[in-house]
Amino acid sequence: MTKSATSYDDAIKAALSGEYAAIYAYGVIGAYLSGSARSLALQTETAHRNLRDQMLDTVADPPAPAAEYAMAAPVTSVATALAAAAGVENKCTALWRAAVAAAGAEQRQSALTEMINAALRAAAFRRLGGAMPGTVAFPGQ
Repeated sequence: MTKSATSYDDAIKAALSGEYAAIYAYGVIGAYLSGSARSLALQTETAHRNLRDQMLDTVADPPAPAAEYAMAAPVTSVATALAAAAGVENKCTALWRAAVAAAGAEQRQSALTEMINAALRAAAFRRLGGAMPGTVAFPGQ
C-alpha cells in the first residue's frame, strides 16, 4: 500500500469516528432546542447517520463507535447547544478536510462534498446562534 493510500484510509476512518461523535452530540444538543433550531439539528443528525451508514458499507475495517463521547463544553441552554452544534460541524469539516488532502483523484470529490456540507451546517448553526457572519475564512481550521 502506498503512503497516500494509508493516509487516506486513516483519514477516512477518522472521519467515520467523527460521524459517530456527531451523532452522539446531537442527542445531547437536541434536548435544548425547539422550533427551527431543533428541526435543523434533527436534519443534521439524520445526515450524519446516513453518512455513517454509507461509510460502514464502504470502509474496510471500520472503527467501532465509542460508548460515549465527551462534549467540548457543557450544553446547558439554547445558546450553548447552538455553539456545540457549530463546534461539532467545525470538527467534522476539519476531519473531511484531512480526507480531501489525503484523497486520490477518485475519492477527492466525495470527501470535498462532505467537507462542504459540514461547513455549511456549521454556518447555519452559527447564524441561528446569532454569530455574524455565519461563515469563516477557512472552514475546518
